[in-house]
Amino acid sequence: METKKQTSAKDQSAIESLKNFFENITENVKEGASIVTEKIKDNSAKVYVASAELVEEANEKIHQYSDKVSLQKEQKRIENRQIEIVSEFGVITLNHYISSGNLHKAFLTNKSIQEIVEEYKSNVKVLQAIEKKIKKLN
Repeated sequence: METKKQTSAKDQSAIESLKNFFENITENVKEGASIVTEKIKDNSAKVYVASAELVEEANEKIHQYSDKVSLQKEQKRIENRQIEIVSEFGVITLNHYISSGNLHKAFLTNKSIQEIVEEYKSNVKVLQAIEKKIKKLN
């Protein structure tokens, strides 16, 4: 009978030993899982921040491109108007010269000519401002 008790005690000891072994493994797995979870959280946060920064940068570049295209369209429109103004000025001046044989200061300072000249000068200033804005966007 004594051998049964000894065997039983040995069995108990072995069971206790296995129990401790599995508890250690379980604790190690929990600790490992916790570390992995924290790493995943950290990396997820970093990825989120990096992607948010990329989206913000892309958004800024899209706005800059859009602004640049709008400015270039306006620039082209004004340049075309400048060509029209020069042509209009040339036609009026040439017709006056042909009809009168000269270009007096009185002709060059009359209201219709002055309006054309003022619009041309104004457009030059606007074009210079647009060119500066486009350079800043580049």
